[in-house]
Amino acid sequence: MLIKSEDVLKSIGNKIKVARLSKKYTQEYVAENIDISTDLLRSIENGRNIGSLPTLLNICNFLHISPNKLFEDLLTFKDDTLDSTLISYIDELSGVSKDVLKKIIIHIDKNYNNI
Repeated sequence: MLIKSEDVLKSIGNKIKVARLSKKYTQEYVAENIDISTDLLRSIENGRNIGSLPTLLNICNFLHISPNKLFEDLLTFKDDTLDSTLISYIDELSGVSKDVLKKIIIHIDKNYNNI
């Protein structure tokens, strides 16, 4: 299946919007912090524009979303790594479970780092 430009724009825009909303940021707040216009961010989120590569990377950095996450729905080939497997499991956890997992990881890192 060939990927169409409109599919890329919609998929990336939606992921950015979801990431922004999950942090409860307004479009204005994000745009101001990455030095773009609110109109450009709105256009990206609505799947009409993608902006420049630096803009896309600034959005990723500001919203803490991996470029891999932005493109994952568009790829038919996915490289399963330990990191990607763990991330998929973590994504399914509740907020409380994520907090417990974080404490476990910190405990392991502090107490078993030299093994």
